[in-house]
Amino acid sequence: MKRLSTGEPVERDRKGGPVWTQFSYPAGWRYDILRGLDYLRNAGVAPDPRMTEAIEIVASKRDADGRWALGIMHPEEVIAEPGITEGSPSRWNTLRAMRVLRWFEQP
Repeated sequence: MKRLSTGEPVERDRKGGPVWTQFSYPAGWRYDILRGLDYLRNAGVAPDPRMTEAIEIVASKRDADGRWALGIMHPEEVIAEPGITEGSPSRWNTLRAMRVLRWFEQP
C-alpha cells in the first residue's frame, strides 16, 4: 500500500485509477487494500505487525451499522450486487472486511 521508492501511500495507480482505500467489488484486475489483505488471508499467510496500518484503514471504514460501503464501481465489471450504488453498504465488502479482521485478530 506504500510506494517502495518514497514510502508514501499509493494514492492512484499508474493509469490514474481509484485510490487504494476505495473498496470495490468485483475488483477485476484492480487492487485495493482490502483485496490485498483478503488475498494474504486466503493464501494462508500468517498475520504480521507490518499489516497493522492497512488493517486499521479497513476497520475505520466500518459504518455505524457495522457494514462497509462500496467505494467505487467499475463500469466494465459485472455488477455483483444489483441496485447498489457507490457509498451504499455492500454485502460483499462487509463479508471480506469481516473475514480479514477476524483473520488478523486470531491468535
